[in-house]
Amino acid sequence: MQRVLFYSQTRRGTANQFKQIVKEHEAALREEWGTAGLEQAAVFACDLYVCVYAEAVSRFSSSMWDWPVSFERYLEKWPKEPDTSVSTNETLHRLTIPMIDVFHDGIPDEDWRGNHSIDERVGSIARLKPEMVPSYIYYHYQKQEESPNSFNQTYMIGMHNRLIFSYHELPSRISSNTRQGLLTTKQSPTNWHEVMYPHFDLWEEAIEGQQIWRKMERLL
Repeated sequence: MQRVLFYSQTRRGTANQFKQIVKEHEAALREEWGTAGLEQAAVFACDLYVCVYAEAVSRFSSSMWDWPVSFERYLEKWPKEPDTSVSTNETLHRLTIPMIDVFHDGIPDEDWRGNHSIDERVGSIARLKPEMVPSYIYYHYQKQEESPNSFNQTYMIGMHNRLIFSYHELPSRISSNTRQGLLTTKQSPTNWHEVMYPHFDLWEEAIEGQQIWRKMERLL
């Protein structure tokens, strides 16, 4: 099973319309996700930012799902590499961008879902300072491989440019199948939050406790 994250961005002045149309078309969207081989899809929004979490139960590539064409009126377009091996009339743009996995606490196993209850799905966004992106990736890979599956196996962070999106489920859970990380060193900072703080561009006028990570509204 593969976990995937997507990023989209609403057009100026359409954020509220987008939220409403997503909620109204939940059944159709879930049918499309199912056709693409995606399950457990969750959609989050905050201002113009839109992030999607999903799980692919079989081999999946990012080209297998995109927002329906009717969503063009609400979402910005990104250029798409044309498939020169076939002659089609497909569009040369897409409405969503796959996010790069920069951290995951756990890796799916045979008991990934099981009978576990989910009280809440949480999505949050943050912005990195451009010059701090390499450092952020370095520290998170180090922590991921030195201490795998250490606090919440569903916790995951994806990146698009300097925007990062975190997803996790509550209650937290840790798999009984412990994974040996790729690093045997123990060099991750013990003062983690203090080291991470300089990496972020803080959100202006954010509510208390969300100056770094802004909690997104879950639409689906």
